[in-house]
Amino acid sequence: MLNAFKLLRPTTVAEASSELSRLGDGAKLYAGGAELVLLMRNGMVHLDYLINIKGIDDLHRIDWNGSVLKIGACATHHRLERDPLVRRYLPAFAYAESQVANVRVRAQGTLGGNLCFSDPHSDAGAALLIYEPKVNVTSGKGSRQMTLEEFLVGMYVTALEPDELLADVQVSPLPPEWTSAYLRVHRFQRPTLGVAAAARIKNHRIEETRLAAGCVSPRPERLRDLESALRGASIADSQRIIRDKRSYLRDLLEPVDDLLGSADYKLYMTQVLLGRALEQAASTKDERSETDCLKPEPSVLRQAQHERSAFRSRPVTLSLSKGDDGGIQDRGAENFQLALTVNGQEWQGEVPVEETLLDFLRTRRQLTGTKRSCESQVCGACTVLVDSLPVSSCSYLAFEAHEKSVTTVEGLAVGERLDPLQQGFVRNLGAQCGYCTPGQLMAAKALLLENPSPSREEIAEWLRGNICRCGCYPGIEASVLEASGQKG
Repeated sequence: MLNAFKLLRPTTVAEASSELSRLGDGAKLYAGGAELVLLMRNGMVHLDYLINIKGIDDLHRIDWNGSVLKIGACATHHRLERDPLVRRYLPAFAYAESQVANVRVRAQGTLGGNLCFSDPHSDAGAALLIYEPKVNVTSGKGSRQMTLEEFLVGMYVTALEPDELLADVQVSPLPPEWTSAYLRVHRFQRPTLGVAAAARIKNHRIEETRLAAGCVSPRPERLRDLESALRGASIADSQRIIRDKRSYLRDLLEPVDDLLGSADYKLYMTQVLLGRALEQAASTKDERSETDCLKPEPSVLRQAQHERSAFRSRPVTLSLSKGDDGGIQDRGAENFQLALTVNGQEWQGEVPVEETLLDFLRTRRQLTGTKRSCESQVCGACTVLVDSLPVSSCSYLAFEAHEKSVTTVEGLAVGERLDPLQQGFVRNLGAQCGYCTPGQLMAAKALLLENPSPSREEIAEWLRGNICRCGCYPGIEASVLEASGQKG
């Protein structure tokens, strides 16, 4: 259970900034909440007010003006990995977004929240650096622009002033004839390291390159000295040059020993992945002609269009007025009038704003199939679907499900007839102790809704964030394949 707080729901950046300025350290912005809710649960962040900026339409936009892609701070990782514009113009970044944590975190977490939290073990920053993006921050006093390198000051530190918000990230595609790659090593869904490479390569020689490394250092870093050393080198020679730059990489990145690996291991693997990333970039077509390999499936296009329209059309129920200081006179709500659909049944009532969807389902709706386990978005036992997307209900605040459709494991069967997935789990021994099974079923259901005929590799990737301690993964995979009409 989270400690009590009051909820503010501004509809403009100016209102949000005014509240930040007025409330100071007693308030935090709520963009995705993937990290913030965990910190609140573990007593690492104490706040009196939560400023929910998800109702600010401009923060959700992804716009292309012909030369620059403008990404709003509240765009989710799930949306970014699938958006046709991002996939076409920023393919290395789109791939990095597809690797963030697990499908549930990507459905909830946002690019702005990720960058502002400035967690050193993060994919987005390193992948973006090769595009040399700029970020726009804004407050009631105006706006300012800076490079992403200037914005990411250090571990959990950014250049934001106390009353400023990150509004958007502006990214230009790589120049013509450049190609790119993003590679990572991860453990427990958190990257041990990630490297991004972009290059213009002709006749197997590197004419220009941009390199970045993340997760090894307190913040993602451009490797400019190494870029200069590689200019004019062949791909074969680049491996030797990278090895010779070990001291430079160690001094710049300052790797440390931690649970994700030793400093020596991280440094060695950074060199290995940099070499592989350049090789991969060298074997890739000019990104501006890669429309065939980057063209999303129709279901992906429909999903991206659905998410964009949902942000524009979803009604926002506010009854706020502005005070003389430009802030919100309604100084926060402790309860929320929630209206939603659960397994096809409508429900309305008042809930505390700090109540999670897991607590709502288990206590108010007596739907105990959804399990409480890690409460850190890692194990997947609490997975439910919200508007067909999987979320970790342990860290998803109930008020966010307002006017949405929630499906739990109890909603899969039709009467006495089990869903094909459930039938497959029975036939293929997809469960043993059964504790993780509801979450496995719901995650698999979300996969089939989005991709009706997934490959074994796609199933494994999608479900890697759902842990089965009994090791029933072969049976789970076979059940998903069977439910999709393929041979298990």
